[in-house]
Amino acid sequence: MKRPVLLLVVAVLSLTACSGGAASTTTVPGSLDTGAPTTTAVPQADEVGTREGSLGVPVVENRQVIYDGTISLEATDTRRAFERILLLVETSGGYLASSQVGEAAEGEQPAIYFTVRVPVDRLTATMAEIRAVSDRVVSESLNSQDVTDQFVDIEAQLRNLYALEGELLALLTELRDNPAADPAKLLAVFDQIRITRGEIEQLEGRKQMLTNLVALATITLTVTPAPWTVPIVPSDPVWEPATVAKEALRSLIETLQVVGTAAIRLFLYVLPVLALIVAPFAALSWWLYRRNRRPKVAYPQSG
Repeated sequence: MKRPVLLLVVAVLSLTACSGGAASTTTVPGSLDTGAPTTTAVPQADEVGTREGSLGVPVVENRQVIYDGTISLEATDTRRAFERILLLVETSGGYLASSQVGEAAEGEQPAIYFTVRVPVDRLTATMAEIRAVSDRVVSESLNSQDVTDQFVDIEAQLRNLYALEGELLALLTELRDNPAADPAKLLAVFDQIRITRGEIEQLEGRKQMLTNLVALATITLTVTPAPWTVPIVPSDPVWEPATVAKEALRSLIETLQVVGTAAIRLFLYVLPVLALIVAPFAALSWWLYRRNRRPKVAYPQSG
């Protein structure tokens, strides 16, 4: 292929719009009302199929759906319920994604918060089994998000980018084989290959993430103690009269120490300082007072 032709192909591929998709299947949960899973074909990440409608409009045959469930439970023994739920999840082919155990006094049941991932074709059955483990289901919800259009868009972009990468690699080979090739063009093509490869890897990573979310549903669970298991009087801390008496005496002694310290400072520091400051003014005032009270001497007037 001549270089002008290659350059034309690269330009066309760079401006080509994203379209199309491929086809494959997985399963999604059936209706929650049945209590048992039913399988429905949906496309995998790299195989989303389309067909032409009656008006020539592409119609997506299969859907890619992300499922996200939430269950809040009450149990007499929260730790045992947590262990049984994990066993159910692992038996269904899922796994524990995260967990957190709340604080609880000795002898009391803690609240447990955790998230599990289960295969989408086992979602309905697993949620039914989880409900059976608890003493009461407080709340339950199941949400879905259709991401079929994201898969179609990613596949179209990947096809164009892979084609562009192939043409760029062919052009790079041609430039390398031409001794008179401009080094600046060689570097420009090489840089464009690097950018294209980066975009491909980014899309592949996003595609893999969506594939994982579609294949494994997420269930967020909360297991709290049943109301009848919570003691009327907390067992911890235990009320001990002797300890309370010691704390009261300690507080009394500390108060007396404060009062004693204040009295010592008053008599040994504050009062002497006040005396030194007030004494000169008091003496002067007394002298003036005595002077004013002296009787005046009457002198006889001359005739």
